[in-house]
Amino acid sequence: MRLGSKTDDEFLIKLNEKNSQIQSIFHEKIKEIAKKHLVDVMMQEGTVKKQETFEVEKINQIYNRFANGLQAWTLEGISSTNDEGIRRNFIKLNTNADDCKISLHLSIQYHVVLFYQPNYEVMKKQKELSDFMDMTKKQEGELTEKSDHVILEKLKAEGYKDLDTQNLFEIFYSDDKIREKIMSEIELQTDGDLQKINQRKEGLLKALDDLLLETYQMEPVLIDEARLVTGEEGCVCNIDIEMIENGQKSGVFDSNQVSSSTKEKISALIDQVLEAIT
Repeated sequence: MRLGSKTDDEFLIKLNEKNSQIQSIFHEKIKEIAKKHLVDVMMQEGTVKKQETFEVEKINQIYNRFANGLQAWTLEGISSTNDEGIRRNFIKLNTNADDCKISLHLSIQYHVVLFYQPNYEVMKKQKELSDFMDMTKKQEGELTEKSDHVILEKLKAEGYKDLDTQNLFEIFYSDDKIREKIMSEIELQTDGDLQKINQRKEGLLKALDDLLLETYQMEPVLIDEARLVTGEEGCVCNIDIEMIENGQKSGVFDSNQVSSSTKEKISALIDQVLEAIT
């Protein structure tokens, strides 16, 4: 049973009222966090401009205070996910009231937009990478061609025939010894130059990545978990109550099957949440 769902149950109506207060307070805190300010960022071509962002790290302060206020509850963790520019920061806690389990989920979801730091080092590294790519383009092509020849010859020597791209992938994936032999032979035949080129290129790309600047975008609206899963920006504040029967969660919560003492415990626990979020 998720609090906030429509019901005629008098006990659940009272819990829904408290849940509404909890959601409202959490929503106001998220709106405060999501207030935008401007920062200087650099575009790919070196242009510096102002970009809106907000202080997303403040959400962990709220989560930590919330968890500290509910120390008797089990903290499932303060976590984050990052999927192609969409990030989610969330906290989950739970506790029991006799044969009932109460679960809390607070979450915010927002977009991350990357720029470069307004730093001359960015332009310097970009030029260094461009010059290096121009300088090694021909050499890398020759070395790659030579490496491909080494791979085919080595596999033919091992008895493989009629090779295509898919065959090569399967062989490399399934046979560690063959892969190690071929990689050693390639390094020997090319004096390790191809590996050195790749390492240098990766080093320059890593240096540029270190100069990236994250900015954050979010509309601070209260959403449900279905909208969260589809990637919408916003915040979630959910409380679920489940009955436990024979060690298993019941799909239905019927307050008529809950004793008065258990109801008092549940109500007191929801009061704890309200106090902690306040």
